[in-house]
Amino acid sequence: MAIALRITFETSQADHILTQLRAYKEREFDRNPPRGFLGSRIEEVDGRVVFQSDWENDDALEYTLDSAPFEACLDLCDIYADDRKDEKVEL
Repeated sequence: MAIALRITFETSQADHILTQLRAYKEREFDRNPPRGFLGSRIEEVDGRVVFQSDWENDDALEYTLDSAPFEACLDLCDIYADDRKDEKVEL
């Protein structure tokens, strides 16, 4: 079953988070998509930055969640975030 990981950052410094997420997306998803990756998008709405990635199944997502680049990207985003919410949703 296809799933999505939706990460929402509450922030007053959206530009910093958008820069990190766009760089990660380009480096890791666009150039060499991981196994099971379907697509991703980044949106900024009213002080929130939403990063969603879509996956063929939970196993494909878990493989990426454990990767050092993904963890490093989120750590950098957390520096500029006031709050963060992660949720998995079925597609």
